[in-house]
Amino acid sequence: MRFVILRQADAGGPAGPAPALTPSPAVTIHEAADLAPPGDAVRIVFTGDGTREEAGSILRDGPALTGIAVIEAPSREDAVAWLSLQPEGTAFELRETGCAAGLEGVEPGAKASRPRFLVVVRADADTEAERAPPAERLQRMGQRNDEAVRDGLLLAADGLRSSANGVRVSVRSGRARVVDGPFTEAKELVAGFWLVQADTIGEVVAWVRRYPYAMDLPEVEVRPVVG
Repeated sequence: MRFVILRQADAGGPAGPAPALTPSPAVTIHEAADLAPPGDAVRIVFTGDGTREEAGSILRDGPALTGIAVIEAPSREDAVAWLSLQPEGTAFELRETGCAAGLEGVEPGAKASRPRFLVVVRADADTEAERAPPAERLQRMGQRNDEAVRDGLLLAADGLRSSANGVRVSVRSGRARVVDGPFTEAKELVAGFWLVQADTIGEVVAWVRRYPYAMDLPEVEVRPVVG
């Protein structure tokens, strides 16, 4: 099964960069990226009158997003067991990948030759309920993804299934705390991601503004990847 791991800041964790994920024979890590601080993010808010840019993350009230990983595991239980063995002070949100309406993701694996950026779109009530957007919009999303891959911009992308099948894992005081979804704070959840490469964050923001999202009025974040 394919999962996305959203690494989160943990108040009880150590200061400094997050420790690397500990490998396991049962889990394949397809992609892993640490993120610049939330203050380096650009938030693009779509309104009925167009878009506006703001500084900071789309996740303003919950734990800060510090990194992302795409993994393969035999089951959700195997993935949770693996996360429970990660270093002290780490915290994660485990989400199944895939679009409930059937839009194919972009497989990770392409090597980057330029700076990388993570684009995430905030969840809403429709994405949490897995309501399908119009078929024409899905088709345009697929076409835009294909174009971005051909142009050398898009490295990986996928939707995230509802948090009803998600799990949060934090490791503190030598023990793992596991909380099953759903998570009620929809506005503090991620509904999908795109890992892109570009010379500047401005190029990514321009691409984000033109993207045909599943939501009518999405809120999107662009954050530099570090390392």
